[in-house]
Amino acid sequence: MNDIDIELICVRKTYGNNLVVNDINLAIPKGEFVSLLGPSGCGKTTTLNMIAGFQEPTGGEIRIRGRNQAGVPPEKRNIGLVFQNYALFPHMTVAENVGFGLKMKGTPRAEIEQTVRTALKSVHLEGLEARYPKELSGGQQQRTALARAIAPRPSVLLLDEPLSNLDLKLREAMRVELKEIQQQLGMTFVYVTHDQEEAMAMSDRVVVMSGGVITQEDKPEHIYNAPRTSFVADFIGKSNIFAVSLRPAADDRQEIVINGSSIALAIAADQPKVATAKFCCIRPEDVRVVGNDVSAKDANVLDGTICKTVNLGAHLDLWIAVDRDIMIKALVRSSRSNQLKVGNPVSISIAPAAIRLLAE
Repeated sequence: MNDIDIELICVRKTYGNNLVVNDINLAIPKGEFVSLLGPSGCGKTTTLNMIAGFQEPTGGEIRIRGRNQAGVPPEKRNIGLVFQNYALFPHMTVAENVGFGLKMKGTPRAEIEQTVRTALKSVHLEGLEARYPKELSGGQQQRTALARAIAPRPSVLLLDEPLSNLDLKLREAMRVELKEIQQQLGMTFVYVTHDQEEAMAMSDRVVVMSGGVITQEDKPEHIYNAPRTSFVADFIGKSNIFAVSLRPAADDRQEIVINGSSIALAIAADQPKVATAKFCCIRPEDVRVVGNDVSAKDANVLDGTICKTVNLGAHLDLWIAVDRDIMIKALVRSSRSNQLKVGNPVSISIAPAAIRLLAE
C-alpha cells in the first residue's frame, strides 16, 4: 500500500510566458503536516490549487494516493479545503454548514447528524450547532469551516492561509488547536502561508518556495539552524547576512572577511560550504553583548556604537554599527534596556560556530 498521499513530479505551471511553478518535485507522506511557505507570488497557492484540481498543471504529474490526477475534477479527489475567507453559508446554521457536503452526496440523514456531531466535537464546537455564522467569533467561524472540511473524512486537507483574517492572539491560539486536531485525526495537512512563525509552529516539514521553485524543504528546526541559501536565511527568522570572502589565518584557522569592510571573523573548522562560501548568516540571538570581561575564547569581538533600539517586551533589538555601512543586529533581554542606549559604545562577541556559511 502506498504511504505517500501526495506526489508532485516535475510539476510546472505557466500563464502565457509567465512561469509560475517551475518543475517542482515533492512527496508528502500520510499523516504529515506540511507547510508551503514563501512570499507573495512564489507559486505556493498555485501549487495548492493544482493539487486541489482547480488548475491543471502545464507539465508534470500530480498523484494522490498513487493515482494520477490528470482530468480528475476536485470533487472526485477526496480532499478537504479550508480557505482564507472560510466561505460559510450565512443562511445556514453551524450544523447545516458542516453537513452540507454530505447532504450533496446523498448521505442518509442519521449518518449526517452523527458525522456532524463528531466533526464539531473534534474542533471543540459542541453546543453551537444551532448558531449562524454571524453569531460566531472569528475563531469559531474558522473552526466551523475546518469541521465542514473534515466531516466527509478526506485523506488530505488543503488549507490556504486560513488564519490570516484573525487577530494576533487568536492566530497564536489557533496554531496550537490546528496542530492538535491534525494529530488527533491523523490526516495529511498541506498548509499554505507567508507567515514563517505559523509554518515553524505547526509543521512537521516546511517547504520554502521562491520564484516558482522549492529552495529548501526540511524540518522547521533544520531550516532555521542550517539554511541553504541567503534567501532562506533571510526569510526564516531574523538574520545578519553579509557577502563574504575567505582567507587563511594563523594556526591553520580560517577566516571570512565581510566584503567592503576591514572586519575579519574566525569560523568553525567543521563549517560546510567553506570552499564555495559567498555569504554568511549570523542570527541576532547569537550576537552577545559583552562588557570588559571578554575572555580569550571569544574569538570574534567587535567594538561598535548602538544606532537603534526597539523594545519588544521580553527582548530588545539592537542595531550596532561596527564599521562604515556595516550594521549588526543583536537580541538581548529587555532587562538591560537601561544600560543600552542609542549612541553608547558597546562590544559584541560572536562565536565561530554561530557563523553559518552560505554558497548562494
